[in-house]
Amino acid sequence: MPVAVKNKLLEWVDKNHQNYFDLVTFFLNGEVSIQEKERKASYFLKKEIQSLTYNSIDFPPDISKIQDWILENNKFQCAEYQAYLEKRNRGAGREYFKNVGQAFEFLIKVAPVKRVDGSWLFSIVHYWNDSVFRDLIQIYLEELGLGLATSNHVCLFDDLILNLGLEHFVLDLEDEYYHQPAIQLALAYAPPEFIPEIIGFNLAYEQLPLHLLITNYELQELGIDSKYFNLHITIDNIDNGHAHLSIKAFEKIYSKFNDKKSFIEKIKIGFTLNDKGLSSRQIIKNLNLDALVIKILKRKALIGNVIHNDKCKFNNKTINSWLASPDSVEEFVEVLIDKKWIKLGCDPEESRFWKLINQEEGKMFGVFTATEKQIIYDWIAGESAQDADLNARRIQLDHKDKNNYMFSFLSDGELEDIQHQIYETGNLAMKINKLLPYLAPHAHHRETGLWCTQRFVDFLFPFLSHQKFTS
Repeated sequence: MPVAVKNKLLEWVDKNHQNYFDLVTFFLNGEVSIQEKERKASYFLKKEIQSLTYNSIDFPPDISKIQDWILENNKFQCAEYQAYLEKRNRGAGREYFKNVGQAFEFLIKVAPVKRVDGSWLFSIVHYWNDSVFRDLIQIYLEELGLGLATSNHVCLFDDLILNLGLEHFVLDLEDEYYHQPAIQLALAYAPPEFIPEIIGFNLAYEQLPLHLLITNYELQELGIDSKYFNLHITIDNIDNGHAHLSIKAFEKIYSKFNDKKSFIEKIKIGFTLNDKGLSSRQIIKNLNLDALVIKILKRKALIGNVIHNDKCKFNNKTINSWLASPDSVEEFVEVLIDKKWIKLGCDPEESRFWKLINQEEGKMFGVFTATEKQIIYDWIAGESAQDADLNARRIQLDHKDKNNYMFSFLSDGELEDIQHQIYETGNLAMKINKLLPYLAPHAHHRETGLWCTQRFVDFLFPFLSHQKFTS
């Protein structure tokens, strides 16, 4: 990227720092230097912190009690989950996702934050030669799957989205879904003065939330691969997982700081940054298949507004006229409901619209993808659908195994080049410094990044390297 273009991008992002999507794009741009990202990260984080209210945060005043405090919270979440399971065993329905379509909507809306999973710890990796940071670096490497695509958190979520056919929905999300990802990426490139905030953020993020346990359970129940969510339950555990490592890191680094009071205040700030943006709980609470279906139909209207004949009219308007403007699509759907072409709350087979898009002889057969049809089906069926019919009413999706083709034959030589540099370099520090850029949030889940992560693990965490091949 030319220098003039980079400078213009920096200036533009600074002036529009409330556009979170642009911030995420900026931080994930491999052409922008770490120095430029660090400058932007510092500016953005200071803006975010100014609007925080963290004095009332539920944080133990006695730091020696931090582990007990987290353990108690963990026990409380587990007890709540057991209460949930007991309700389900007594016949209660799912609390989060009434159908597959709602689960799809949830996965679409959490995609921006899941695709930067663990990124807030990237800046800590640069302190690899200081043992006090080893616990945090280990957490980051495990978020990266120790360099294995089958365990790398971003690879896992991307694979899930790809297999479910949801990737193009993510491109149509509102800016608010990029707020928390922007914060995590800013922490990824934050200068050393933000180390306490990063530790505080990590301390909060690695706790076991009730919503994760229920999400994992209900996705499995709906037949959706929940490996990504289950992995966070197992490796984040308080006994020997990331929650445990987070506490160890906190205690070690706290002991090194002279200004203990300032350190704790900054820890609280980092802890509170977790609450910025839309949380999974808020997304689940506000699931709205109506809006998602309208989005799907508006997208189809862009290509379907000139291909229908003029014989069929609704309220004296042809279908082409109704579809001429995306803004009229919602009203058109209301008309279809009013005319009984769509019978909400009934078996979709009773709706003429569903037959048109689902039956092979239907005039709109093939217009909607299997994923779009699943969402429309569940929208029409609503509460009428019973779990006993779940298999019958699930649309069959074509499974795409990303791991079968993630290594491109059209290589630009990047991997071969870094391999040559590592093998030709005898100095460990030089090897590490060559690997580090490929562990960045935009790169670690790609072919070269995965290889570099494996070498980083081999050099600095040999016990994890062994674990990599036995897990």
